[in-house]
Amino acid sequence: MGKAWMVPLAALLMGAGATGEQGSPEPLAIRVVRFYSPARGTTTIEGVCELKLAAVAVASAPVARYRVEVSIRDSTGLELQHSDWAREVPAATARTSGATEMETFEFPPAAAGRYQVVVRVVPETGPVVERAVEVSAFAGRPPLSDLVLATAARAAEADTGAVAAGEIRRGSLVMRTAPVPQLSATDATLSYYAEVYPWEGAAPDGQLTVAVLRAGGQSVIRTSPRAVRIPPAGGATEGSLELAGLPPGEYRLELRVRLGDSSVTREAGFVMRPAAAEVASAAPAADSQADRFDGATEAQLDSLYAPLVYLLEPSEQSVYDKLAVEGKRRFLREAWARRDTQHGTGGVNQVEARFYAAVDFANRAFHEGGAGQIPGWRTDRGRVYLKNGQWDEILRRPMASPAPYEVWKYTRGRQRYYVFLDRSGLGVYRLIATNDRHEVGLQGWGQLVGTQDSIDVVRFLGLSTMDETQ
Repeated sequence: MGKAWMVPLAALLMGAGATGEQGSPEPLAIRVVRFYSPARGTTTIEGVCELKLAAVAVASAPVARYRVEVSIRDSTGLELQHSDWAREVPAATARTSGATEMETFEFPPAAAGRYQVVVRVVPETGPVVERAVEVSAFAGRPPLSDLVLATAARAAEADTGAVAAGEIRRGSLVMRTAPVPQLSATDATLSYYAEVYPWEGAAPDGQLTVAVLRAGGQSVIRTSPRAVRIPPAGGATEGSLELAGLPPGEYRLELRVRLGDSSVTREAGFVMRPAAAEVASAAPAADSQADRFDGATEAQLDSLYAPLVYLLEPSEQSVYDKLAVEGKRRFLREAWARRDTQHGTGGVNQVEARFYAAVDFANRAFHEGGAGQIPGWRTDRGRVYLKNGQWDEILRRPMASPAPYEVWKYTRGRQRYYVFLDRSGLGVYRLIATNDRHEVGLQGWGQLVGTQDSIDVVRFLGLSTMDETQ
């Protein structure tokens, strides 16, 4: 099935019904893909949009704040589903040349028909950015879903459906997405995912072939047929190609599935960046992410490494402490290079820049112990912030009795909530309740907050009384 799914970031997606072309000057691009449920006869619509942050940046503001609104409408224009969430990006990141932000969305299963997906970005200051894309839900059982392309993905955790902004989850995979897949000489693995829904009379045993086509349809790479077995209820096909050495340009990947005497295909596009683009994104050296580590003392390197406990794989965490200074410097550079989803956009590793900007914010906003003896990233609020990003909605009660509290709610993807209580009255907030299985709350937290305030929390979160008492 190709390479193991190990790298946690940088996947890209293309699909049917897309708007926005490669290199488009538009500030917002959208792609959608469709998956079918044979049991229910419905279509799930998933998508990704890419926002150019210059569209929401304000010259004098320290941060760029905006809301993302996604809705699906039927053929008459009636809104059927709506989702929205808030975003906050450091101004330095938003004003970086070429900086972008990815968002993904999913709507519940839809019946056959034509729909319109509308994405609106509403900045705190400035004009609204809006794009729409038409999409048809499958009228009947299709032979294949739309095709997803990814430059990397990670195995989904069995106990949670949560995904980060910019990721989609299908089956056992979580894929980091963007409207246009871009490969390079040093990041040349292209992975694919599609679902097969066998047609009437189709044999369960068949073959899968993958081809890379030039824009004109000429085949430049074609794999040998690989045996596949698809059960009558349907199944997924996935794998990857190593495309190092492929000349720069625009291509399409063709996936062909043959069952018995019949075959079906799906295509999606991707781009191989020229070497010059890589050189430009990496130079000059003074502007690259290596600057953060160049000349840093061992203590400074350790402080840059410490918050990565929330990001690194266990195998990575066991390495750093054994290294000498130059080894630690190299470790940090390589760790961030692996997570560079935008390939040094504007000469800056955007993922690294956003993470350390978030660390700075957490250290300012959530530090504890008077003058800040406990850095903010190490507190409960700081940990949740670095793992999940900016909350979508927040309930603050700094004057509540018997103790101040905050409630953070995330509404994108799998809904999550976190309740923090300051029992000391000195700004030391501890996590007391959450539905995040990777965090630990307290039994009977409603009693700690107080009867009336616990009712307010329940209403804010949209929970039942039973949920609150648990």
